[in-house]
Amino acid sequence: MESTQAALLRFVNEDLLGGTGGAAGSDDEIVLDGTVDSLGVARLIGFMESEFDVAVPAEDVTIENFRSITTMAAYLHQRVESKAAS
Repeated sequence: MESTQAALLRFVNEDLLGGTGGAAGSDDEIVLDGTVDSLGVARLIGFMESEFDVAVPAEDVTIENFRSITTMAAYLHQRVESKAAS
């Protein structure tokens, strides 16, 4: 089974960036550096919600949670654990 971080990295590189040219790394600041724009963030949220069966509320869409693939994976891990505990 693919890890959360690997799934996010694959989605960003293949779906958002089209698998052409440069590829994002796990610790690249993909929103701050403009690699992923606001439409890309919206698509990424949709992917997270469907792939990991969690809701991503608007107040959680912050640079702290979406800075890099690594921070997104940590955020998702927290959301999944929180959902399992309730």
